[in-house]
Amino acid sequence: MHYVYVGRNELVALIVGLITGTLYSCLNLPIPAPPVLGGIFAIIFTYIGYLIVQKSRGAITFGRPSGGN
Repeated sequence: MHYVYVGRNELVALIVGLITGTLYSCLNLPIPAPPVLGGIFAIIFTYIGYLIVQKSRGAITFGRPSGGN
C-alpha cells in the first residue's frame, strides 16, 4: 500500500517553485511550465484522477504511514 501526504518534499517543492517563478518573472524569461492556467489544471487534475482511481482500488491511503516504515 502507498501513502499520500504532504510532507517535507512537497513543502520544499512549493518553495523552490515560488522562487523559480519569481526569478523567471524578474528576468523576463518564459516559465518552464504550461504558460496557461488550463495547462496547469490539466497536470493537476490528471494527478488527482490518478489518485481517485488508486484510492478506489485500495492501493493508496492518505495520511502519514503508520508503523516502522
